[in-house]
Amino acid sequence: MGAAKFVLGSAILGLFWSCLLMKGVLTNSTNRCDYSPCSCDHYGRLTCDCKEEGEELILSTESDRKLSPHTSRIVVSNCSSVIVANSSLTSMAGLRSVDLVNVANLSLVRHSFKLSPRSARTRISVRNCSIDVLPSFVFGGDVEAISFENVRIGQLSAFAFANLFHTDTLRLENCQIESTEAQSFKKFDVGYLHVIGGSFGEQVPSRTMNDIEVHHKFMLDGVKMGMVRSEAFIVRSPRTVAIQNCLIDGLESEAFDVTARGAVIIKNNTFGSLAVGAFLGIRADPETRPPPASSSSANLHDLIFKNNSMSTFEEGSLMFDRSSFRPELDDLLVKQPCDCQMLPLWRNNVLNYTNVYSRFYMRQNAVMPPILSSQDSIETPETFLFCVDGHAEDATTASFTDYEARHCSLGGSMLVLILVIVGILATLLILACLIVWCCKRRRRNDRKRWMSVPTNAPDVVSKKNGVIGRETATSGTPVDSRITMVVPDGRLYRETEFHVIVEKAEPLTTEL
Repeated sequence: MGAAKFVLGSAILGLFWSCLLMKGVLTNSTNRCDYSPCSCDHYGRLTCDCKEEGEELILSTESDRKLSPHTSRIVVSNCSSVIVANSSLTSMAGLRSVDLVNVANLSLVRHSFKLSPRSARTRISVRNCSIDVLPSFVFGGDVEAISFENVRIGQLSAFAFANLFHTDTLRLENCQIESTEAQSFKKFDVGYLHVIGGSFGEQVPSRTMNDIEVHHKFMLDGVKMGMVRSEAFIVRSPRTVAIQNCLIDGLESEAFDVTARGAVIIKNNTFGSLAVGAFLGIRADPETRPPPASSSSANLHDLIFKNNSMSTFEEGSLMFDRSSFRPELDDLLVKQPCDCQMLPLWRNNVLNYTNVYSRFYMRQNAVMPPILSSQDSIETPETFLFCVDGHAEDATTASFTDYEARHCSLGGSMLVLILVIVGILATLLILACLIVWCCKRRRRNDRKRWMSVPTNAPDVVSKKNGVIGRETATSGTPVDSRITMVVPDGRLYRETEFHVIVEKAEPLTTEL
C-alpha cells in the first residue's frame, strides 16, 4: 500500500514538473510573460493588465523581464506608468500589432516603435493615454497604420512622425497637442492622413507637416488651431482635400501648401483672421493641371468653400488658384455686426481682388499670373455673403442684399415722401431767411433817414432865398411865425424822427 502511494505521488510530481518544463519551453521562462501583471499564450500574444498593480511597467529586451522575440502581439492596458524602451521591438520579426490603452503616463524614447527590418505590416494603436513628450524618430519601419485616439501630448517634437514606409493610415483623433515643433511630420508617404478633433496648440509653426505625400485623402476635421503660419501644411498629391469643422484663430498667407489631384472641400470652419492669399497655396498637382492654353473649365477641379465664417479678413484673403479650380462660394458669414458703411468694403475684399491677385503672383512667383476674365468673377447679387444682425442675445444672420434693402436703402414711395418733406422744410427755411434779410435791410435803410435831435434845438427857423435854415435866437432876425418845430425834451428821447411841414398861403385870384 505504501509502495503504491509512493508510485502515485512520484507520478503526480513528475507530471507537474513536466508541465512546468513544457511551459518553460513554449513561453521562454526568462521573458516578460512570467511576471505579473503580464501573461502570454501559445500564439505569442503578450497581455498586460495593471488594474491591481501599482508598479512601473517596462517593456524592454535587455532586462530579466525582457520581451520575447517571438511575440506577435502586445496589449497593455490600465497601467499608471509604462516605459517603452529604445529599440524594444526590433527583434520581433513576427510582430503584428501594439496596443497601449488607458495608460496614465506613457514614456517613449527614441526608436521606441522602431520595427524589425524583417517585420511586415505592423499596426500601432495608442488610446486614452498621456504622453509628456513624443520624441524624435520614435517610429521606424514598415508600419501599416498608426492610430492615436484621446491622447494628450505635451510636446510634439521635430521628426516625431518620420522614417515611415508604406504606411496606409495615420490617424490622430481627439488628441490634445499642447506644443508643436516644426517638421513634426517629416517626409514620408501615407495613404490616408486624418486629423480629427483635438487641438494643435496656440501656434502651428511653418513646416509642421513637411513634404508629406498622401495618396488618397488628407483631412483636417474639427481641429482647433491657433495661428497657422505660412506653409504650415506642405502636403503633396492627395486625391481629396477636406478642411472642415475646424476652429482656427488665424491663417497667414499660403498657410496650406497643398498640391491636389482632385477636389478640395473647405466647409463649416470658423476663422478668426485671414491674411491675403491664405488659400492661394492650394493648387492642382502639376501632373493633373490643365494646359495653360485651355480656357475650358471642364478640366478644372472643384473647390467648394461653403458655410464658413470669419471675423477679420483682408482684400484678397479669399483668392483661389483659378487656373486649377472652379471655386464655388456659398454661405460666407462675416462675424461682425452688419454696417451699411462696411458692407461695400467687405464685398470688395471678397469679390474684387484682381489687382491684389496680380501683385501677389508677381511677388511670390516672379511670373505673370493667369488672367482673370469676367467669367472668373463671382456672380451677383451676393446672396452668399452674410453678417450678424442684432445684439448678441438675439442675433441672427442676414444676407448683405437683404440687410441693405431693409436698412441701407428705402422704397420708392417712402423716398418720395421724405423728399417732399425735405423740400417743404427747405422752402420754409429759405422763406424765413428772406424775411429776416428783408427786415434787416429795411431797418438799415430807415436808420439812414433818421437824424439826431440836439438837446438845445434852435428857437428860430427862417427862410432865406427860398431855403429854410436855422439861426440862433440871438441873431435878431425876425421869426417866421408860420413855421413851428416842436422839439421833445432830451431827457425823454435821445433820438426822434421829425417832419418839417412848410405851408405857403397866397391870396385867391378868383372872386368868390
